[in-house]
Amino acid sequence: MAREVLLPTDGSPLSQAALEHAIATFPDGNITLLYVVDARFTTPDDDELRPERQFPELLEIADRHDVEVATEIRVGHPAREIVTVSEETDVDEIMMGSHGRSGTSRILLGSIAERVLRRAPVPVTIVRPQQRMGDRHHLVPIDGSEQSRKALEYAVSVFPEVETTVVHAIDPLETHFGDGEFVHTEAEYEQIEAQAEQVLADAAALAAEYDVNVTTTTLTESRPNLPAEAILDYVEDSDIDHVIMGSHGRSGTSRILLGSVAETVARRAAAPVTVVR
Repeated sequence: MAREVLLPTDGSPLSQAALEHAIATFPDGNITLLYVVDARFTTPDDDELRPERQFPELLEIADRHDVEVATEIRVGHPAREIVTVSEETDVDEIMMGSHGRSGTSRILLGSIAERVLRRAPVPVTIVRPQQRMGDRHHLVPIDGSEQSRKALEYAVSVFPEVETTVVHAIDPLETHFGDGEFVHTEAEYEQIEAQAEQVLADAAALAAEYDVNVTTTTLTESRPNLPAEAILDYVEDSDIDHVIMGSHGRSGTSRILLGSVAETVARRAAAPVTVVR
């Protein structure tokens, strides 16, 4: 079944990169371009509500790829309207460009993208400038939570033919309140390693239910409390084309998928990042 993709745009090159990625990722998908006129800063006139005014470059890209796209223009708060459209229609995912930083001049800067990440009921893919893009190698960070399970299910069901690596990060230098004291004894840490092995075994079993084989590995982060850094380093060093991760995980000794970590990876990864709720 064709994927229904919502692509919010602010008319910047960021949106163009997101559309190129959407077409490459879902060549048979149905793509809807969404432009939100921010009523806080302007009162739209009839000309501003015409699709050919708001989507000229994107329509040219679609035409060049011989792809038909739908268009929609709304008036309101950008993040709120993006989420509302995803709730009111049969959208399977949202794909949007982002600078990876906050700002006020355009709708798709970091702050808007992150609000959509937190609130959208469907997977959200963040595409930033000059990222690697392809379908050769996907990365799924997991922590055993339901959210990370959903991310893995998404990866193996939507992209069953793509090479997928599942990683679980642990921190051998976990400290308490930054005072430099080790929280875990050697025996406790051995138990953490055993739990990590079980989390990865469960992930491989889940993928097998979809007839997909995945590679599993443990990331050992040498700096305390920085699982996002371990993920980002792996993406960079392993030529990962796409990261798929849960929006929120559990707190504790393997804090991979807390919301702040997902947002950090989405802001800084060398490849597009899809966050699954």
